Amino acid sequence: MTSVLLEFFKYQGLGNDFVVVETDELMAASRAMKLCDRRCGIGADGVLSILPARRGGDAFMHIYNSDGSVAAMCGNGLRCVARHLAERRGRGPELVVETDGGVKKCIVHRDGNNRVQAVSVEMGPARWLGEETFLLDGERLLARRVSMGNPHAVFFGEATVALATRLGPRIEKAVPGGVNAGFASIRPGGLDLVVWERGAGLTDACGTGACAAAAAAVKIGFLRPGEVEVRLPGGVLTITTGSDLESVLMRGPAELAFEGRTELGA
Repeated sequence: MTSVLLEFFKYQGLGNDFVVVETDELMAASRAMKLCDRRCGIGADGVLSILPARRGGDAFMHIYNSDGSVAAMCGNGLRCVARHLAERRGRGPELVVETDGGVKKCIVHRDGNNRVQAVSVEMGPARWLGEETFLLDGERLLARRVSMGNPHAVFFGEATVALATRLGPRIEKAVPGGVNAGFASIRPGGLDLVVWERGAGLTDACGTGACAAAAAAVKIGFLRPGEVEVRLPGGVLTITTGSDLESVLMRGPAELAFEGRTELGA
């Protein structure tokens, strides 16, 4: 097997970490899995490939999960790619990133010293898919189903890592094609959330999951429309949701951890 030298950038958004590569040709899923391996590779929740734009945007973002599966959307990843484009290619402060989940407008926010403070993403509409009951170990769990370009099942009640670790893998596999399982708890001014991500497992943060949970909470009347804080294990995302769920705005950090070159089997 031949080896290929790859230049990469390691980013993270609230601990949800990615290997970001600029390329004209998409790598194989098997290689993405090697890059994500935390013992034998770089280590990441996914690989974000920045490809040439297809519809007039600044770039196209392709997403591999750590298990090699493809995701249509990734909120934390979008912020990381937007920051990368702004700092490495001089784009912005407004950018357009194309994804398999649609075209997303991003704004890179800077302070008075021109340092990036946060990135906002217009996530588009939250599509309400109704309610679904999961039967696990004789217990009925009510999920609110929302699509943010990728599928989510939101469970309101307890929001703990232990619960997500115990139930998340089973819920993910219970839906054809898989589903992201979010465990949310309402609190003053927002909600707490832990997400078991389809194809990546337990992560410190999930941008689309935060949007889905906030939208579900607004839809069923747990929260009022407007700006709320979604507190994840890795930190806080600010989500703004309209009453009709037609517009969801996400704001949060994106940080470069390190960059380098690696040689892995193609």
